[in-house]
Amino acid sequence: MKKWYAVLFALLLIGLGVAVYAAPPGQEAVSSDSNMGGRALHHHPFRGRLDLSQEQKQQMRAVWNRYRNDVHDLRYNLMEKRIEARKLFTDPKADQAAIVAKERELNGLRQKLMERTMQAKLEWRSILTPEQIAKLDSMPRRHATGRCQGMM
Repeated sequence: MKKWYAVLFALLLIGLGVAVYAAPPGQEAVSSDSNMGGRALHHHPFRGRLDLSQEQKQQMRAVWNRYRNDVHDLRYNLMEKRIEARKLFTDPKADQAAIVAKERELNGLRQKLMERTMQAKLEWRSILTPEQIAKLDSMPRRHATGRCQGMM
């Protein structure tokens, strides 16, 4: 009898979990293709404030999907080099020149990532109208803490 209660309880939890992760009524579920840098377009903070047209939304999706695909390998390489640099730094037998060379390699990868990110932002900006670009300055900004804060 206790096993039946456990099975029913597990099914109830699974049912509640599905309900929690279901898309709100009137909105389609988010696929990985519609992500914008890890966030879905319908959750993007600019959506309601910039009044994007359907065409603009599609163009933005395309830009960010292209960006994400372009930097995937770069981010992976960056992560690998960070691990290698950490291992070199914590190895008492490592040569200083090797550590410096690894850090320079890391900096080069970071620079490439920053340049590609800047290109994606410029492509994204070119999709917006002048009025929408003007609205960007008055919008809250995300900081490293992840919280939105207004302009100072």
